[in-house]
Amino acid sequence: MKEYSWKNRRQRLLACFVLLILWEIIAVKINNNIYLPRIEEVLVSMGDIIWSADFFQNVISSLYRTLISFSIALVLAIILGVLSKQYPFFRNFLSPLNAIGKTIPTMVLVVLALIWFNKDKAPFVVGFAIVFPILYEGIINSLNGIDNKIVDMCKIYRVSTIEKIKKIYIPIIVFYIMNILISSFSLAFKVVVAGEVHGQPKYGIGSAIQLSKMNFDTTSIFAWIVLIAIISVIFEWANKVLISKVNKWK
Repeated sequence: MKEYSWKNRRQRLLACFVLLILWEIIAVKINNNIYLPRIEEVLVSMGDIIWSADFFQNVISSLYRTLISFSIALVLAIILGVLSKQYPFFRNFLSPLNAIGKTIPTMVLVVLALIWFNKDKAPFVVGFAIVFPILYEGIINSLNGIDNKIVDMCKIYRVSTIEKIKKIYIPIIVFYIMNILISSFSLAFKVVVAGEVHGQPKYGIGSAIQLSKMNFDTTSIFAWIVLIAIISVIFEWANKVLISKVNKWK
């Protein structure tokens, strides 16, 4: 198994190496950093961004917006998920709204958020609107997967709704959330950045990218893309660690 895993890693590293070589060859061939900067230019730009005065404020602002929008979506998804499981009225009422939320393109949501809210609130709204349907539907599916024998036992012994929520629903929801926590947070982060690009609040990764776009600084945009990718990789690593711990606990 370890040998197979190492083989997969080597293949991925080889793919990354080939992509980098192709990038460099095409960039040299084009010889115009407005279209495609060279790798060394992107690395220099990354250093300039990291050492700039606004770097940490931009990153922290984006993570703050992500945390707030994700937390609100998570809490509301848990509450409405439990209510929908317990009372079919909530499930039927929320079903069309949730379906609409899943089908609307992200950019349409960004535009609507900018129309309905100011530029500072729009990224919060977009992050919430994208993540909530995913969390809500996942919680509903988890609760619907409860063994029918457990449901029958609760009816036979007349287990109260509060006890059912505490002893059955909550543990199932916790296991589900722990398995998708980082991946859904990472999705919210990317969406919030997209909202910042168009909303342009004072601080944020998206605002910095939009400023680079206005200055035709493609090298800086690529540098931010690499930095976002690094942050996403950190999220993915944290997700794997969290899932492994949850599975051990389970």
